[in-house]
Amino acid sequence: MRIKNIQIKNFRNYPSLEIEINNDVVVLSGPNAVGKTNLLESVYFASLFKSFRDDTEFIFLKDANSLELKLVLEKDGEDHELQIFLEKKGKIYANFLIDGVKKKRRQAQGFMSVVVFEPTDVDMFSKPPDVRRKYLNMVLSQKSLEYLEDLGSYKKVLYQKTRLLADLKAGKSQGRDLNSWNEQLAELGSRIILERKKFISFLNTSISEIYTTISGFHRSVEVEYQTLAGETMEEVLSSFREKLALAQPRELASGSCLVGPHRDDFSLKSEGLFLSPFSSRGELRSQVLALKILELEYLSQGDDKPILLLDDVLSELDETRRTFLLKYLQGKFQTFITTTHPLEMPAQHITLTPVMEEEEAIEQN
Repeated sequence: MRIKNIQIKNFRNYPSLEIEINNDVVVLSGPNAVGKTNLLESVYFASLFKSFRDDTEFIFLKDANSLELKLVLEKDGEDHELQIFLEKKGKIYANFLIDGVKKKRRQAQGFMSVVVFEPTDVDMFSKPPDVRRKYLNMVLSQKSLEYLEDLGSYKKVLYQKTRLLADLKAGKSQGRDLNSWNEQLAELGSRIILERKKFISFLNTSISEIYTTISGFHRSVEVEYQTLAGETMEEVLSSFREKLALAQPRELASGSCLVGPHRDDFSLKSEGLFLSPFSSRGELRSQVLALKILELEYLSQGDDKPILLLDDVLSELDETRRTFLLKYLQGKFQTFITTTHPLEMPAQHITLTPVMEEEEAIEQN
């Protein structure tokens, strides 16, 4: 998969912009606050229909109530056009078209897959667990439409159960629906957990080897997923139901849902010890870089490869890690790189200027 053209209107600081893409490596350079990350964000949004930074309402150009994204993509040897229209009318309304045909959100989401690596990712394992759950959901929602739908349904059931628990705690309900919500939560949650376990298993096949190659440290690395026991649907479902029954008194007392994939976490370990607390900044970069490389492989489907977005990451890597990454990517994944300083490398180089008025505000060489 590769992007051949990007058109955006009223996105972040861009009233209007069109860029023709003619290379598998695109370097976007320019000073800080010029809109380099915003351009990457528009590509990310075209895949997942959400920002990797803010809520959707913040991606609109100031004082604008509508925005448009249009990408021409080469996918499976054929050109396709993906269009997204958003409009603010109290709520945000969206329309999606593929090759001029209107699609539902779930039909269009994931038509293009992306992997983003930005500076704050280095702190992934020192941040709260919800950051790592969000990461799992981001990857798996692109891999599987069923996962995306299960996740949406799970969140709705979780909300309803949480409301019921709050009513029960306040003495406003008899709780007749609690068993029903628990069963739905267990069914949906077990499917989500199984998909996450498959991804974790995939990571563990190669993460030690890739980490060693990147970092130069010969160390065994394992991704440990903290969740419910079981390897099959029946086993996980049984474990889920058992944990729900045991946790029910505490849930009723706290008014919150204490069991399920919304409480899960994962971490990196080496020989039984957590890696993050004992890792240097360079080692943390190597760990996350290994994770991102495996994410690229996981989302690849034959010749259909995800797009890689590197937001000011190369400056964070030393020469050894930078050389490894660029050599690994060469000829495999279309890559967009942002940088404040021009990079001496074969690529399509686009310089973004401080004033983004129209298409004339970019220079290509």
